[in-house]
Amino acid sequence: MNTKKTTQTFVIALAMTFTLAIGTTMVFGQDKADKQVIDASTDDAGNDLVGVWEALNVPAENDCVTGAPLPGTPIIRVLNTFNQGGTGWLEDNAPFDGPYRSTGASIWKRTSGRNYTYVNWHYTFNPDKSFVFTIKQRASLTLSRDGNSFTEKGTFDVIIPNGNIIYSGCFSDTSHRLQF
Repeated sequence: MNTKKTTQTFVIALAMTFTLAIGTTMVFGQDKADKQVIDASTDDAGNDLVGVWEALNVPAENDCVTGAPLPGTPIIRVLNTFNQGGTGWLEDNAPFDGPYRSTGASIWKRTSGRNYTYVNWHYTFNPDKSFVFTIKQRASLTLSRDGNSFTEKGTFDVIIPNGNIIYSGCFSDTSHRLQF
């Protein structure tokens, strides 16, 4: 009986190990034909967006025509993470939605040279945790020559559950790579 239990435990452990081995190879689902990897043998080796970036003292919204901060716009901080493979996340301290907003999930790609684009989605919720709307951001950014900062300009839409956009705006900032 003890041998049977040992055999069962071994088979279960082997199955779990196999599942974990297969699962980790599938984690990079975004890494398809449009790979977001810089070839280290080229001049673009220093042109790498992958990392964590911080923007400080950012107006939460700008005038879409002039680029000037809108009057009364809160000043926020933003953390952007860009992962190898074209995924990422965004977190900020914008006070518009209270404590009931998800971290933003992002997809990104290199468009040319030091230029990139990304799309990001946040979900917002009422205090009772019922869904309210989606915030969808789109931005273009340019990485500095030294690879330690980028400037970006973008737009955002506030989308209610039926898919209608109820508000749109613009933003811009300069982010710096976090380093040890």
